[in-house]
Amino acid sequence: MKAACLVLLSAILVSGLFAQTKGNSGTPPPYEIQISAQVAEKLLIHKAEIICPRIPMAARVTATVVLAIVIDKNGDVIHPRVLSGPAMLRKPVLDAVRKYKYKPYLLNGKAVEVKTTVSVTMDSYLDCHYD
Repeated sequence: MKAACLVLLSAILVSGLFAQTKGNSGTPPPYEIQISAQVAEKLLIHKAEIICPRIPMAARVTATVVLAIVIDKNGDVIHPRVLSGPAMLRKPVLDAVRKYKYKPYLLNGKAVEVKTTVSVTMDSYLDCHYD
């Protein structure tokens, strides 16, 4: 009886350890790799124009909008989220950053999704384009 219990207990422990390591292929799950804004900037291929409302132009607003983004395996921006910046410039900057294009980030020669931040410092009079 003791031997049967020990065999059963050993089987449970081994299967639990196997289940924990089975999914670990050496690459982190999506979005767990964080790169600096400076590294991301070097990967930037295309910046989109910022389409601003007329109020910031009249107010001559100069400000920085900071976003958290995920760059997917193709270099596209997904899940952008505003972290800070004036309310009147958040949507225009968010809309523009969604259209940014990056070179894919490579880890061990394979493209992976990464998290980073983007800071867009702008002078609304100089950096905005209007409909």
